[in-house]
This record gives sequence, structure tokens and C-alpha cells, in this order.
Amino acid sequence: MAPMVLTGIMVAVTQPLPVESGFNVSAFCALKEASERALPAPVSRPVLDKTWLASLNNSIGDVVPPERHSFWNPLGKAYLTSEQEYLLKLAYRMGREDGDARHAELVQAVLMQETIAGLLGRIGHMTARVGKRSYGVMQVKVSAARDVLRHHPELGRFPADELLIARLLSDDEFNIRVGSAFLKILRKKTHSDEAALVAYNIGLRASRKVRRPQHFAYVEGVQRYVTELVRPFNRLVIEQPLTVASTGALKNTDL
Repeated sequence: MAPMVLTGIMVAVTQPLPVESGFNVSAFCALKEASERALPAPVSRPVLDKTWLASLNNSIGDVVPPERHSFWNPLGKAYLTSEQEYLLKLAYRMGREDGDARHAELVQAVLMQETIAGLLGRIGHMTARVGKRSYGVMQVKVSAARDVLRHHPELGRFPADELLIARLLSDDEFNIRVGSAFLKILRKKTHSDEAALVAYNIGLRASRKVRRPQHFAYVEGVQRYVTELVRPFNRLVIEQPLTVASTGALKNTDL
């Protein structure tokens, strides 16, 4: 009986399906063909080439700093940017115009201590009110700038504090000039570099309460910059200028 049932099923499957009345097969096929032609052609997707990833991983250890990042900052564990080098040169020049080589070194070191020569931005103490904030690469307060302008009217007139703040923020040369002059004023009032640095950091009145300014944290930070960065930088970049492009990136440990 089983073979006869299987044969009957095969015969039934191979028989043509009945066509319902009113159904036009030719029209249906034509409509289907037209709709398929209207569909957009399939887009072939490119095969993702991942060979670049392996080469990138292999070359990470061989990355060298750009030639413009020429001098190593051992305290920041990074190469100085071209802007930092420019500001350090500017600070040296203005420091020498205002005083001796020691004063120039202090101006450069304060520039690094305050903003890492502009790397930390131009506005400090954002949570403080406007009159208490410090501005520019040397982090000069408005009160300090006003003190300098009284001694050096040739630096300009600023009827409103807003105008002075805008100048301190937008003009790095002016900012360094004011910072250098203020440090020199403090030096005359305190009679020592260390006490002047304390006053630059926390104000003249508060600095008088510091008994051992040479051990004040800010002063120690400035002195570290003088010893480990400023003097090697001046020897290599200012006193004996080199063409970085021809010599490659140098560390001050290579001197």
C-alpha cells in the first residue's frame, strides 16, 4: 500500500495548478518584469582593507616628534611646541631689556610656571570674580597691570578694565612686558628674587607672612624651570642657535 500512496502523491504534485477564472497570467508576468526593472541596481560594497592597521601598529614605536617641536621639556615630559619656543624667546628678550640675564631667566621661568608658556590657556581662576582673575601667558591680575601702567605710562592708557583685560588676553608680547615689569617692581619692594616670586604668586601683602620664601612651593617650581629648562634652552636656542631641520630633534640631555 505504501508504494501506491507515494505514486499518487508524485502524480498530484506534477499536475499543473488550476488557474482561477479571471486571473491573467500574461499580465501578471509583464507587471512583475516591469517592477523588477524599476528597482535600483544592487550596490557592490568594497572590501575593507585592514592591512593599514597592522602597519600602523608596527610603526607606532617609531613615531618621532615633528621637527618644529625641537626642545625637550624634562619637567613636562614633552617637546616644546613652536609657540612655546617663540614665547620663551620673547620672554628672554623682554627680560634682558628690563634687566640682566638673571631677570630674563626668571621671566622665562615664570612664563613656564604660570601657563607652561601658554599651553594651559590664557585665563586663570575661572571660578573667581573678574577682578580676582589672572590673564594671559604670565597670569597678570588687573591690579598688577594697573601698578605697572602707573610706572610705565608709555605702555598705554586703558580707561576701562575690560579694555585692559582684552589686551592682556590678546597680546602675548604686551602680557609678557607687563609681567616682566611687575616682577621688577616687586624685586625692588622685597629686596630678593625669592620674595619677589612669592609676591608675584600670592600678592605683596600675603607674601610678607612667608618667613622662608626660598622654600615656598611656587619659588621652588620656578627655580626648577630655571635649572632644568630655561638655561639649557637659552644655551641651545638663543645663545647658540641651531637649524633644527638639519640636526634633528635634540634633548637638553644631549648637550
